[in-house]
This record gives sequence, structure tokens and C-alpha cells, in this order.
Amino acid sequence: MSNLAPGDLTYQAVVAEYFLGLRGGGLMLSPLDQELVAEWERRGLPVAVVCRGLGRGLEDFLRRRAPGAGPTAPRSLRALRFGVEEEWSQFQARAVGEAPPPPSSEAGFAAARLASARQRLVEAGGSAPPAWRDGYRLALEALVAPRPGTALEQVEAAIAAADARLLTAWLGSLDRPRRGSLGPRLALRAGPRPRGASRRAHRQTLRHHLLDAAREAGLTCLRGTV
Repeated sequence: MSNLAPGDLTYQAVVAEYFLGLRGGGLMLSPLDQELVAEWERRGLPVAVVCRGLGRGLEDFLRRRAPGAGPTAPRSLRALRFGVEEEWSQFQARAVGEAPPPPSSEAGFAAARLASARQRLVEAGGSAPPAWRDGYRLALEALVAPRPGTALEQVEAAIAAADARLLTAWLGSLDRPRRGSLGPRLALRAGPRPRGASRRAHRQTLRHHLLDAAREAGLTCLRGTV
């Protein structure tokens, strides 16, 4: 993790850095792998459990691999997901009878995540540049708007809606030259659409880079941080 600054140690960043270290190379996770990591985060899997599970999954992968057959490590984090699920099951079994864990029910975890998101927006909005303050206000409103689905689906949709309002405010604050240069910068970061990848997956990759660019500019986005 030595390449990550303390402020960059989000759940997604730690898991990605650990997996890419196991692989021995690579720059970023695929959109499908990013969604899997986000699902683990929503379910409340501790990051240490995920990393141990990835290591377990790699050991299983190497044991099953015939000598000289194919790559020495899988290209996709999803190939190691069963190791993570096994480690999570063992972690839960060991936790029985110990101190109460964080909210384990779906509703409890969703409520805790929503409260954390609200706190981050309130704190960031209080010191935000004037051009961004309406974005933070609208993002707070997006968090409490009623939505269909399960508790976790509702909070995930609320966070996505809040981030969309923040990004709109940030983009609106950019002057024309900076806004015009943003598209080519994102395309350069994402690279060409890989063969076999859907347009939707490529758009998701571009959006991840857009969130990164907004964070680099000082905007407090929620995805991957709560």
C-alpha cells in the first residue's frame, strides 16, 4: 500500500492495490471488478477479510493450475471471489459470542452508511467554495428522497444521485477551457474501449475517472468513501 497517500485509502483503493499487488501488475480494476468490490463494501465485509480472502483465492487458483498452463495469476478479481466468501463465512463464525459487530442487518447497515454520507456532505459543504454550495445542498436533498427497492438498493441509489448533483455543480463551476479539456483527459485515462467490453462498461469506467478528477479538484464525492 506504500503507493497510496493516506487520503486515498478508501475501501476500493485498498482492495484494488492489494489485488494488483497479488497479480504483480496492472493499473486499475475492470468495471465489473469495481462493482464486485462495491458490493462487498455494501454488505459490510471488512477490508482485511477481503484481502485475506483474495490471498486464499489465489492460493486455490495456483493449486488447481496445471504446470505451464496459462497465466500465473488471474486477470480478474472476480476469479478469486469464492476465496473471499469463504474467508467471510469463517470470520462470521469466529465472531459468534464476541463483542457485538457493526450493524449486521441490511436496514442497519444502510442506515449507518446513509448517516455517514450525510455527515460528510454537511462537513464538506460548510467549507466549500460558493460555486459548489448549491451542489452540496442538492446532494443532501437527494439522500433523503424516497426510492423503491431494498434498504441497500435505496441507499446506493441515493449516493449515486447525490454524487450526480455534486458533479453537476463542479462541472458548472469550470471555465470553458478547463471544461473543454476534461473530456480528452478522461478518455486518455480510460484508454480505448477493450475488445469485447460493452459501451455501458466503458462509460462506467469514464465516470469513475470523472469522480477521481472531481476529488482531485477538492470535491467530496461519496461513492467509494462511505
